[in-house]
Amino acid sequence: MTDDGPVPALPRTMRKAVRAEFARAFHPPYEAPLVVLINGLMMAAAWFFLPRDWLFRFTGALAFPVLLAGWMYADVPSTNVLAPDRDRVLVALGEDDPRDLRMLLYAKNLVLWLFVTPICMLIAVGIGVVEHKWVLTGVTLIVIALTPLGLLGLAAVLGTYFPYHPQPLKWRWERRDDWRRYWLRWGTLVILPYMYVPALAAVVVLPEAVAWQTLSNKHLTSLTDADLAIGGLIACVVSVMLWFIGHRYVVRLAARRGDKLTSYLADPSRG
Repeated sequence: MTDDGPVPALPRTMRKAVRAEFARAFHPPYEAPLVVLINGLMMAAAWFFLPRDWLFRFTGALAFPVLLAGWMYADVPSTNVLAPDRDRVLVALGEDDPRDLRMLLYAKNLVLWLFVTPICMLIAVGIGVVEHKWVLTGVTLIVIALTPLGLLGLAAVLGTYFPYHPQPLKWRWERRDDWRRYWLRWGTLVILPYMYVPALAAVVVLPEAVAWQTLSNKHLTSLTDADLAIGGLIACVVSVMLWFIGHRYVVRLAARRGDKLTSYLADPSRG
């Protein structure tokens, strides 16, 4: 039993897992869709109303949808994946089959991907049509679609080491005397994804960047369409590999930290 009733059964197929995760996403407090929306609006406001070079190194038209996707992923839905779904995660941790937890993680990533990627891809297509940059648009679509998989596979490492229970601000304010636990730890873990996820993205795209730098002899403006396609292919392969590797590592890490993780997730009063 949970605080709200019986523990929901774990989904046994990916289709059911994704459907269940969509149901969670559109149930109060609507964390994933609200975070994605707010981050997207913040990035768009910064892009259009602040000097570009204040926050963005790349400022070309097709950089916008790529950076937009990065901002929309860089928050707690991609890192703190265990505690908000503690009931099902606790059941999965108690199972002998690691595929149960891995399926939950896959479903969470896919739902977040579906919130972000179609919007950014549509923006990229619109810009590509206006700019008449067909190959670059195609590479951009590949980057938007597949590079997030690599960072999502690795992002959950943070939430496996340092999960936190989502609690209302009023609840935290009432416990402000223990500010280290309820405010400092929580505040750090809320802000950290804005640095952690972009760092992971840099790692994921590093082989692609190295390939483009090599092919262009360090003059990126001299890249041919074939060079762009090769870099995009490398990005695809690396991202998909890291997605699977990351999730397998997270599942093993959760098993290794089983007692501590179970103890923390079972007690939402620990903040």
